[in-house]
Amino acid sequence: MYSIEVNRLCKSYRKEEKGQGRFGGLRFFFRRKYREVQALRDVTFSVERGEMVGVIGPNGAGKTTLLKILSGVLYPDGGSVSVLGSVPTKREKKFLRSITYFTGQRGFLSLTIWDLPPVDGYELIRHIYGIPEREFRKRLKYLAELLDVEDLIRTPLRKLSLGERTKVELVAALLHFPDLVLLDEPTIGLDIVSQKRLWEFFRLYNVERRATLLITSHYTRDIEELGRRVLILHRGRLLYDGDRKYLVKGLPDRKLVKVIFRDSPPPSLRGWRIEGDTAVKQVEKSRLSDELRLISTDSSVIDITIEDPPFEDVIREIFTRGEINGKVFNGS
Repeated sequence: MYSIEVNRLCKSYRKEEKGQGRFGGLRFFFRRKYREVQALRDVTFSVERGEMVGVIGPNGAGKTTLLKILSGVLYPDGGSVSVLGSVPTKREKKFLRSITYFTGQRGFLSLTIWDLPPVDGYELIRHIYGIPEREFRKRLKYLAELLDVEDLIRTPLRKLSLGERTKVELVAALLHFPDLVLLDEPTIGLDIVSQKRLWEFFRLYNVERRATLLITSHYTRDIEELGRRVLILHRGRLLYDGDRKYLVKGLPDRKLVKVIFRDSPPPSLRGWRIEGDTAVKQVEKSRLSDELRLISTDSSVIDITIEDPPFEDVIREIFTRGEINGKVFNGS
């Protein structure tokens, strides 16, 4: 059963263009110019129930536009969209009760109860969704324990840190136990400890509730931790849809070599990134033995580790090379 079915989805919008030069702003005031920007172009994919899928791409790739269309906030210009068996823009009650759209740093509580504790906002949500009192208490306990916010939900929102605020906002977003969770940059601005806590929570919610999660992020680490399946958007086009481990196919076969020295890497070391007492370099497999032979002759070497390149480096190289698995793209 599919939670999401998207077929040849298109969306464009008009962007104002200000004139250049000394009088450009003045001319713009009397005669405005616009250009059409295609946010999404013929995007087609489907997501099965219970899947956790990562959506990545640079700024302006169309990630947020996609999530807004799936949630019914925006109307598509073309193509078809089915979410949980409904057309999102019809905004039927059954559909609205089954989804949530969470945006990092800008949640329901921040817009409504800044000077009140989150638990007051949760009561409002309980009435909006008609959740029975006993069931509400059970759900709140479950979510608060998973996110470790039992003590925070009774503290005024304005007194909470960004990480704490994100977690109590997530409780608000999930109190109605949605089947589809749309997460737009959920860990933006958070420290690594808070990020890890959220990764653990999303994985548990996905498994225990058998919910479908679609996650956009600028942090490739989010996708690496949460989504085995990856969608890559670039200038509105879907460039890749599949298992992230196959992204490296067609790229140079490399390994990440880290060498730790007793004091610091020698000045004569060329082509290596120096990080304190460690030298780091991506080396093609065909040259790996030669590089290791040279480096291992240095008596100050303490340890050498060899591992696969970080997922972030793979994505960076894909956009630098302008191709995925041999398929060239240029955004046209």
